[in-house]
Amino acid sequence: MAVPTTGNAITLGKIYQEIDGSGYSNAVDPGEEASLEDMSENSTPDLLNTASANRPDENAPHSMSEFHGYDHSAVNSIPTTNFANQNGTTDAAFTRDAHTSGIVVLSVYFEVRMRRADPYVYLEIKRRGTHDFTRLYSSPTDTFGTAFTNTYVTMARWNLTGITAIKMNWNGPTGSGFGSCYLAGETNGPNATYNAQDDTFRTVSNNQSIAFAFASNSSAECYASNVRNCSITLTATARKSGYADTTMGTYKISSRATATSNNCF
Repeated sequence: MAVPTTGNAITLGKIYQEIDGSGYSNAVDPGEEASLEDMSENSTPDLLNTASANRPDENAPHSMSEFHGYDHSAVNSIPTTNFANQNGTTDAAFTRDAHTSGIVVLSVYFEVRMRRADPYVYLEIKRRGTHDFTRLYSSPTDTFGTAFTNTYVTMARWNLTGITAIKMNWNGPTGSGFGSCYLAGETNGPNATYNAQDDTFRTVSNNQSIAFAFASNSSAECYASNVRNCSITLTATARKSGYADTTMGTYKISSRATATSNNCF
């Protein structure tokens, strides 16, 4: 347990227990002497954990209040360089398709894959089938307006080494108009090692991946014209031994299906 946050009473002996590694909630070891100066100056043997977001500034005058929220067990996020735009409110990728016939049943699919390929982790996207329009708004070179096809293109890339697991979680899908939205972990179409499951880590070796398919579905008959819009907000996260689970980026992905009937049977 970390030192309680501001507004809670704290004691010097229990702060020492936190730094000593026993935990703030444990009793003070008998015979030990706690020095506010020694603990505050980040010197041997009372070294502070610099991964803790809350810790003393190491400068005199020292105060116990500087320890509020200090967590000796805190770990750093995974160090990474992100080669992509992160934006969870505007589209990172968008596709649409429109069909006209007597009776129309239309599904407009994305396939999304997160792949470990040391020293990188890739977030990749492709379409399933032929679409009227596709546009990728995030890429490793930050060039906007890239179209994508039935072959994977990179939506994001992170420079990571030694990760053990990856996950994707999503808010949605949400939609509007006539029809439905679809999202499910898949391996065959997306050509991945494992099905992605919402907010669930999957242990991966080098060159292994997780994936899901996402679609907007619409239909029309007897001269009707229907449009279905669907979107998700996707978050990619990595795990590495000795570090906190780290969110790499958040991206909104959207799809539109337009079905128009030109006959009535």
